[in-house]
This record gives sequence, C-alpha cells and structure tokens, in this order.
Amino acid sequence: MSNPSPSSKKVILITGCSSGIGFATADLLANAGHTVYATARRTESVAKLDAWSKALSGRAIADRLDVTEPASIEGVVARIKDEQGHIDCVVNNAGYGQAGPIEEVSLDAWRRQFETNLFGVAAVTQKVLPMMRSQRSGRVVNVSSVVAHLSLPMMGPYCASKHALDAMSLALRVELAPFKVKVIMIEPGPIETEFRPNVDHHLEAKGDDNSPYKRLGDAMDSYWNRSFGKTAAKPVAVARAIQKAVESKRPKTRYRITAPAKFVPHLVSHLPDRLLDRIIHWQLKLK
Repeated sequence: MSNPSPSSKKVILITGCSSGIGFATADLLANAGHTVYATARRTESVAKLDAWSKALSGRAIADRLDVTEPASIEGVVARIKDEQGHIDCVVNNAGYGQAGPIEEVSLDAWRRQFETNLFGVAAVTQKVLPMMRSQRSGRVVNVSSVVAHLSLPMMGPYCASKHALDAMSLALRVELAPFKVKVIMIEPGPIETEFRPNVDHHLEAKGDDNSPYKRLGDAMDSYWNRSFGKTAAKPVAVARAIQKAVESKRPKTRYRITAPAKFVPHLVSHLPDRLLDRIIHWQLKLK
C-alpha cells in the first residue's frame, strides 16, 4: 500500500513488539509514515526497540508496556496523550501460547494465559477508548488466531483465550459503532515466529513419560514438524493485513492470513462435531 498523506497519518500503539508479528508491524507502519509507539514487556527488548527507532526520525517511539500491569499501561497511554494529544489505533498483539493437557495444566498457568491474552487486551483497550470516543474515531485491532474457531488438543488454554478474545471483540464492535470506533480481528494461521519455541517453554509436565497424555503430546509434536513449514507465512504477511486494517477507509471486520486460517472456519461451521474429531485424529495419526 502507498504511504498515507499527512492528513491520514495515524498515532498507533502496538503491544508485544519484541519480535515476530509485533516488530514486523511496527516496522512496516513506521516506515509507512505513521507515528508508532512500539512496546514490549522485557527491558532488553525495549532497548533493542529503542536502537531500532533511532533510525526512523521520530516516527517510532519505544517504551515498556506489560499488559498485565495496570500502571505500565496507564503510563504509556498517558505519555501518548501528552506527546500526541490523541491516539488513532491500538494493535493488541501481545500474547503467548500455554500448552499441555487440560488435566495437567495448573490453574495458575490458566490464569496467566488469560491475564495476558484476554484481560491484557481488555485493560489496554479500556485505557485508550476514552480518547477514541471523544474524538469519535479510532481503531482497535486485536491479533487473534485461527484457533479461535477450532481448538487443538494439548493447546486448550491458548485456544480458549482466543475463543474468548473473539467473543469480546464481537461485543466491542457493536458497542463502539455509535462512536465511529472500528474493531478489527486479525486471524493468522501458522506464522514463522518464536511462537512455537515459546509454546514448548510453557508446556507443563514436558517430558513426563508417566503422563497418560504423552502419546497425544508426541503426536502433536510430530504433526507440527510435518506440516508447519508447508503452510507457514512470514510475519510481514500479518503486518500487511494489519496495515490494511489501520489504513483502509472501510476495513474488514476480520483479516485471515494463510490458507488454514481461511478454510478452517468454514469447515468448522459446516461439519458435524464428531466428523471434526475424526479429522483431528486422522491428522495426528491416532487410532
């Protein structure tokens, strides 16, 4: 897409910019002429973003934001209001995948998953909406996943958080319509990021040969190793979809990236549940 005119340049807050989709989006939008506040949770990630931003002549500003810390959110939003006077778009990208069988994932791990992937989105959105409502314009872009439509075994907490994000976004879209604030869902399929290594990091009871779910876990690992590279896209593909969500006069309510993200929702809506279960068993090569 072409660079926006001066009148259409936007002030954009993006969470989770340390790498992958978040960084690709921040880089693309800043180079397109928008003013981007690129945030990350870890101090070392913010330092890297700060070094990157120096080459962008003020179009990119790095800051620390942890979506699970209210004071962190409030500080960044207050900074944007003080420095820019308004905010045009928030991209809620921060998130991670909690893995493990439902029975074995601790409730604390479940809570951490929802604190980041759902409540964190709600917290950031609540802080920016008063400005958007008062200016009667704005965009809330929520980065979800194809698993908002089809839950995968051994990924129940993550899938549940994305299902919940989908439901929240739908309600929010209707609530904000009178204020000319648009809500857009970004639904990637497999993307070549650090997501999978992070999933492994958050896998509870990893390597426990005594787990009754070990065979299923091994089957999931084998499936990902067989199929991931065949359908995975680069992070910039998602960033381009987010750019459309930010810049289009009439953006779609959902942008789906990669073939699985486009056909899976249609399968789920048309096939019986038991047939879907059989397809998953077949894909995992389970009897």
